[in-house]
Amino acid sequence: MLFRLKPIANGEAKIKRVLAINFKGHAISQCDVCREFMTQLMPNDYKDIKIMLDYENDKVVSLGDLTPNWWIE
Repeated sequence: MLFRLKPIANGEAKIKRVLAINFKGHAISQCDVCREFMTQLMPNDYKDIKIMLDYENDKVVSLGDLTPNWWIE
């Protein structure tokens, strides 16, 4: 999975929504490394990041739902 770092390199540090797509073109959940990165980037607001898990069925969860007891707390 490739996480686009250009906005962060340009000083942007807020993530609102995330969509990861596999090689077949289907939405998938982000890996733990990506979740960790987003948590460290936004330690106070990471729980509000919306993650699309299933594009076809419009299933969206928050990063807080996927990481309820993250170590940063």
